[in-house]
Amino acid sequence: MNRIRTAVIALVVKAQTVTVFGYMGVISFLGVEALVVLLGFTTVLPIAIPFVLIAVAFAYFFRERLKAAWAFIRAKRKRA
Repeated sequence: MNRIRTAVIALVVKAQTVTVFGYMGVISFLGVEALVVLLGFTTVLPIAIPFVLIAVAFAYFFRERLKAAWAFIRAKRKRA
């Protein structure tokens, strides 16, 4: 029983560490002020915070592709 408890505690600590690193990564992407606004959103809908962070991270990592896609769409609309 003690080994199971130790394994569960180790799993929880690792999960919390990954979560902290995730929030630190978001802080580095967004900046502290934007993160404060984002965390202020937790009073409205706390369950949505991980999904919002995932969306922001997705947009950050694929920002160049999003810019290229947006430019392509704008150029295509100008031609039409």
